[in-house]
Amino acid sequence: MKFTATFATFAAFFTTLASASVLEARDSCNAGGVYCGTSLLNKGNYRDHIISVLSQDGQPTDEVHIENSLFDCLSGGEIRFISFCGNGCGGTTSKAADFCL
Repeated sequence: MKFTATFATFAAFFTTLASASVLEARDSCNAGGVYCGTSLLNKGNYRDHIISVLSQDGQPTDEVHIENSLFDCLSGGEIRFISFCGNGCGGTTSKAADFCL
């Protein structure tokens, strides 16, 4: 009886873990893609990640820079700062790569 309960607990944990991994992958940017902060925020929970990357690159972390900076998407949903788009971003409502206006 104890073995069955332990197995059921393990199975439930594994199912939850697998579901979380799928959710995380779905909400991540696609490696090789170029995204403005606005698109990353719409795609998933990137706010803290954007702020961290901007800070590491010596960029301001105000809302304008968070939303209008351009990033490369690396493997595993990691991002790398490319540039700040002073005139805003384009492509944020399409499937194509985002770009600076």
